[in-house]
Amino acid sequence: MTDLSFEGVKAVLFDFEGTLVDHQWNRQGAVQETLKRLQAIGLPITQLHGKKYSLLKNEAVAVALKAGHPPEEVVREIDNIYDRFDEDALRRWTLRPQVKDFLSLLKSFGIQTGLVTNLGRRILVEGLTQWDLLSLFEILVSRNDVQQPKPNGEGIRLALDRLGVPGGLARFIGDSLDDIRAAKEAGVSVIIIQGGENTNEDLLAEGPDALIQSYGELIALLKEGRR
Repeated sequence: MTDLSFEGVKAVLFDFEGTLVDHQWNRQGAVQETLKRLQAIGLPITQLHGKKYSLLKNEAVAVALKAGHPPEEVVREIDNIYDRFDEDALRRWTLRPQVKDFLSLLKSFGIQTGLVTNLGRRILVEGLTQWDLLSLFEILVSRNDVQQPKPNGEGIRLALDRLGVPGGLARFIGDSLDDIRAAKEAGVSVIIIQGGENTNEDLLAEGPDALIQSYGELIALLKEGRR
C-alpha cells in the first residue's frame, strides 16, 4: 500500500453502504429472491447461479436477450426487488462514527465530495436526509444512474466528469472488493475502511492504496496536511 495523503486532492468520492453506514444490505437474500422471481417470469436462470448481486442485473439482461425475453421486464423486476432490500437496510443502518465530521472538514477545505453507490437513488436520498448529510455532497450517483454498477468504474468516472476533476486529483473511499476494482478501473486512488462486506485478507490481496479503521484517521491526516 502507498502512503496515504490528501495533498493536492480536489475531490473525495464515497461508497455508501458499509462505508458511510454499517453493513446491513442482505445480498444473499436479494440474490435468492431475484433468481426465484426471474424463474417465475420464464427466464432461464441456470447461467445466473453464483452471480453477485452487483453483477446480477446485467447478467440477467444478457440472458434475457439471448432467450428472446423482454429485457425491460427483467430490469423492472430486479429494480423492484433491490428497492425493497434498500428499504429493509434503511431501517437498520447506523452512521459510522465521525462521518459527518470528516465530510464537514472536507467542505471547509474546499474539497468537493460525491457518492457512488449501488443503492437506488430514492432510499439513498432518504437516508442522507435522515442523517442530515445530503447538503454535504455535490454529486450523487446511484445504480439508477449507470448502465454498469460497481465493480465497473462507470459511476466513479461519471461523478468525476460532473465535478470536473481528473482521477489523479481524487480519492475514493469504500469498504469492499467492488469498490477497489471500480476505483482502479477509473484510475482513482482507493482508501478502504475496515468492517464492510469483505475480510481484511481479501481486501489486502486486491491492493487498495490504504486500509484504515476509522474516519478519525482521515480527519487527523487531513488536518495535518493542511497546517
